[in-house]
Amino acid sequence: MILPLLSQINSKLNILEKEVYKTICYFDVFKYPLKEEEILRYCSAKITNEELKHALQRLVSEKKIFSQRNFYFLDEKGAANIGTRLDNEIRLTTFNHKIKKYARLVNAFPFVEAVFISGSVSKGLLTEDGDVDYFIIAKPNRVWVCRTILIVFKKVILLNSKKYFCVNYFIDSENLRVPDSNLFVATEIKTLIPVTSNDISARFAEVNQWADALLPNYGTCNSPLINNKLKKPVLSRCLEMICSSGFGETLDNFFCKKTIQRWQKKFPHFNKSEFDLNMRSYKNVSKHHPQGYQNKVLNEVAQRVSKFAGE
Repeated sequence: MILPLLSQINSKLNILEKEVYKTICYFDVFKYPLKEEEILRYCSAKITNEELKHALQRLVSEKKIFSQRNFYFLDEKGAANIGTRLDNEIRLTTFNHKIKKYARLVNAFPFVEAVFISGSVSKGLLTEDGDVDYFIIAKPNRVWVCRTILIVFKKVILLNSKKYFCVNYFIDSENLRVPDSNLFVATEIKTLIPVTSNDISARFAEVNQWADALLPNYGTCNSPLINNKLKKPVLSRCLEMICSSGFGETLDNFFCKKTIQRWQKKFPHFNKSEFDLNMRSYKNVSKHHPQGYQNKVLNEVAQRVSKFAGE
C-alpha cells in the first residue's frame, strides 16, 4: 500500500514541477523573471503554496531553473532581466497618470461600451519602447465605426503615435466570448485591467470563464484603473445619435469592407487560417496583430518546455 501511494505522490509532484517549469518558460519568452506568488497565479495546474515551494526547491536544486533576489528564471543569464523588470515597473508608476489620462480619452469615444488595458501594462510594467494596448468592447454593429473614429484620431491628432493609444482589438457587447482557447489568450484575458467597472466588463468576465480552467489559481478580475464612473462627452453622444439609424449601419459595413480589403492587400503572406487568427475581421470583431505574436509565443514556450526532461 505504501509503495503505490508514494508512487502517486511522486507522480503528482513531477506533474506539478513541470507545470511550474512551464509557467517560468512562458514568461521567459518575454524576459520576465517571476516572483513566487506570480508563479502560483499563472500556473496552469491547481497548486498549493506548499506544493509550489517544494516544486521550486526541486527545480532549483536540479538546476532546471535559477533564483536570485526572490525572482525565478530559466537560466543563469535571466538574472540580468531582474533589473530591467524593476526599471519597467518604476517607469509604469512614473507614467501611470498619463496612462489614466489616455484611458479616459479612449473610454470617451463614441460607441465604446467598455475598455480594458492589455499587453505589458496589464502585467505591471511599461518597457522603454512599449505601447499601451487597449481591448475595446463596442456597441453592437458599430465595431468598425468605433475603430475608424479612434484610428483617425490617432493618425491626425496624435500624429500616428501609438505609445499611449494602441487600439488593436475590438469586439461588440453581443459577442463577448474570445476564441482561441489556449494559454496565451487565457493569460491576456485574466490580466486585462478594466478602465472602469460596469455591467459590460462584468459580463465579459463571465462569458470568458473558460480561461479559469487554464489559470485556476489566478482568482478574480483585476481592479479597475479608474474608480469613478466616466460620463460620455456631448460630442460622443451626438455622434452616436447621428449613427443610431440605418446610416450608422451602412457606415459600419462600409468601414468593415474597406478595412478588410486593405489588410488583405497589406498582409498577403498570411494564409487564410493565419489571417483569421492574427487579423480576425468580421462584423462583430476587429483584431490587428500582424506580427503573429500568439503562435510565436506558444511555439517558443513549447520549445523551452521540451527541455524539461530532454523531451
